[in-house]
Amino acid sequence: MHYFILESLLEKGSFICLLFATLFSWAETTFTSFVDILQPKSSFRFKSRMFVWVASLFLGITLITRWLISSHAPLSNLYESLVWLSWGILSFGLLSYRKETIHSSIVASFSSFALFIYGFANLSLPNSMQAPTLLVPALQSNWLLMHVSVMMLSYSYLFCGSFISLIFVAILYNKKKTTVSIPNYLFLQNVQKISFFKSLDLIGIRSIASGFCLLTLGILSGSVWANEAWGSYWSWDPKETWALITWLVFATYLHLRLFKKWDVFQSAIFAIFGLVNLWVCYFGLNWLGQGLHTYGLFVR
Repeated sequence: MHYFILESLLEKGSFICLLFATLFSWAETTFTSFVDILQPKSSFRFKSRMFVWVASLFLGITLITRWLISSHAPLSNLYESLVWLSWGILSFGLLSYRKETIHSSIVASFSSFALFIYGFANLSLPNSMQAPTLLVPALQSNWLLMHVSVMMLSYSYLFCGSFISLIFVAILYNKKKTTVSIPNYLFLQNVQKISFFKSLDLIGIRSIASGFCLLTLGILSGSVWANEAWGSYWSWDPKETWALITWLVFATYLHLRLFKKWDVFQSAIFAIFGLVNLWVCYFGLNWLGQGLHTYGLFVR
């Protein structure tokens, strides 16, 4: 009973901390230009980072508490996977953060993204799904932790990298409107020399490359589990098929970016396509109610 109370408090605390982390991060980003007048920068930075760290800690403890309550890894349904995704995105935002002011917008964006996902999980999903339950027979395997945790981490990294590309394109588009007289090729050359855009590009590539490696490991571990559970390594289930499509999309992105030397704008546009594809793979297919990977709204 104490675990249930603790989990309820942690869930509320996580949401509140995410909300304040988002507010202070955006405040830090907004007031950066007025530091000399208002001097809010150090105060906002401390508060936003403090709330981000506490929110990440609360989400981590929430997952551990659910593990203790249900006696299995909290990876059995949509609600738990969304909590994992929120924690992964928030943790990546902390890892990508450096002491330079330019990265405050990255943390603010990731905090907003995590807040949206966590808010949806707690406010939109039914209470029956949010309550810890026993595993359905199909998920009672030692491969649950290995396969699903790796897949969720890969989704977190790929979401973050693709989301950075979306931010990159949005900022680039607004900047280009103010410099319409400069040819596109010169504009892109100048952009790649600006430290902020170089940082965004570097973080995006590293994130997608890390997520791609984890996705590869997740698909391989899932194939081994599928062979044990269903007697076949691959059955062209909708989830399996779309995971393969996602793998091919990001493999193409890395090939074009690293070996074909696509410029940052073309690569970012392709990564946004990957973001849409990733949402379909993770979230869209779960609502179809078809395939071996779907148990109502339960996901693997």
